[in-house]
Amino acid sequence: MAAESSQTNPPGFPEALAVCLREDACVRADANQLKSKLEEALGAAGQARSSTALPGRLLAALGRRSGGPSTPEEEAAIYAREKVLQRQYLESDRLAQHYTGMLDAQLAAYLQAAVPVFVQQSQARVRLVEWERIIEDLRADLRELLKMLGQARNNAVAGYDRNTQLMSATAREMFGQSSGLIRSVDARVRQANAKATELGGLPGVAIIPLQETINSLMKLEITTMLREFDRVVRELETFEQKQLVDLQVPAVAAADALVAQSRAYLASYREQLRAHYDRQITPAEIAEAIPLILERFRRG
Repeated sequence: MAAESSQTNPPGFPEALAVCLREDACVRADANQLKSKLEEALGAAGQARSSTALPGRLLAALGRRSGGPSTPEEEAAIYAREKVLQRQYLESDRLAQHYTGMLDAQLAAYLQAAVPVFVQQSQARVRLVEWERIIEDLRADLRELLKMLGQARNNAVAGYDRNTQLMSATAREMFGQSSGLIRSVDARVRQANAKATELGGLPGVAIIPLQETINSLMKLEITTMLREFDRVVRELETFEQKQLVDLQVPAVAAADALVAQSRAYLASYREQLRAHYDRQITPAEIAEAIPLILERFRRG
């Protein structure tokens, strides 16, 4: 089996893959044979059921239907054959799915070693994972910052002293605490841009001078501060949408499209190989191979 397949495969084609393809062809051929036998058995069983469902007098007048069982023993044999073939066909279907999975795994490994473009396409989504994680962490830090600034704003209004034109100590403290989150956001932005440059082909995230903006807010009169604060919040919300979500979505979609191309290529190549191996196997090889294949499959 292996010697025959090696003569028709390209140089470097794995012997294990060739064996898998040949066994897969046997499994599918056997499944087709079982399907034909099962359809025939289902037809016979259906005919037997319909004939035995007739009233006794009509049965006596018409006799058994042509081609139907003439004795209870024959009828029982028909039903038994139907059950056996149904069980065999279900097992055959599971076996075929098992071989498709094995075949795809081995074929993917071969293509990744032999076809550079397949590697790029199939790994396109994987290479984005770390970049996506950084972006998601950046969004989380940004949401925490907006939450902290919102609390600081509320405290600034509630505790504002119009005589001294100073916001409450609590508000000033909360604005001060936001500095840590601002540094975290800045670090995430730089990290995302570094990863985008490393991977290539990914958009960069704009850097915004948040610390200087927040420091200036604390020095403004309350009415002006609130107006400027609301403007800053809107900018940060727009930053999240335009700089993070809107940049991430098309990059992920492009990677998903490449992965889909690699899967389509693998499926097409698999079916071409199957068509080739279908022409190589013989009925005798199928009869010899299937019991051994089933034994391995049942052992797990």
